[in-house]
Amino acid sequence: MKQGLLQISCIATALLLSACVSERTYNGTGDPVSEYKFDPVSAARERMQLGLTYLRRGNTEQAKFNLDKALEYAPDLEEVHTALAYYYQKVGDTRKAEKSYNNAINSKNVTGDSYNNFGVFLCQQKKFSESEKMFLAAIDMPKYTRSASSYENLGLCSQEADQLEKARKYFELALKYDSRRATSLLELTRVYFQLKQLPQAKAELERYHNVAFQTAESLSLGIDIELGLNDKTAAKTLALVLQAKFPASPQAKKIRANMH
Repeated sequence: MKQGLLQISCIATALLLSACVSERTYNGTGDPVSEYKFDPVSAARERMQLGLTYLRRGNTEQAKFNLDKALEYAPDLEEVHTALAYYYQKVGDTRKAEKSYNNAINSKNVTGDSYNNFGVFLCQQKKFSESEKMFLAAIDMPKYTRSASSYENLGLCSQEADQLEKARKYFELALKYDSRRATSLLELTRVYFQLKQLPQAKAELERYHNVAFQTAESLSLGIDIELGLNDKTAAKTLALVLQAKFPASPQAKKIRANMH
């Protein structure tokens, strides 16, 4: 939703004014009716949202200005530090992004989301051991409700680190919290295949296809599993399905190339 720059400037000006005053309004008799007091946390959240809006539009200068104002209003507010970390990620300053994530997890009102987001960031930076600690810290938070997501992130990060047994463990834990989590099912299938545990891989792929549509990727993995089990008939059947449903996919093109 695109809004005019003047309208946003007016909002920013209103916030600046509200930060400066605490005032009473009066009725016609001169009696006070209400008093407006500046709420720094609310102002910080408004500035943060404004900054993120600018960031989505590609205006990094105004994004940083408003995020800095949010930090000025509420220097210990978790989500402001997380928003700044996201800003630094977008502009490619990983050092400052990491510092902002550290500020977020050390804030008074820290939640599991900040630990999880920091874990994702650290995994992207190939800091696998540190990212694992962040994901597990998120899961350990008393009111954290996204344990399945964090366990899945742990599995994906373990895959990236080529720690297959650890990945298997974490994907299985993710599925205990959410048995229909498609990504965990497919990646657990892939891990079992890589570990040469082919019957388990086949079973997990069947579970995946019970909760998600067939894809060229999942069918290709199924072909590899069936070939590993020396079931050429089943592999051929899946190959025909793949070519019929996804003829333009790289997997289908590879099958056709191998036929010549």
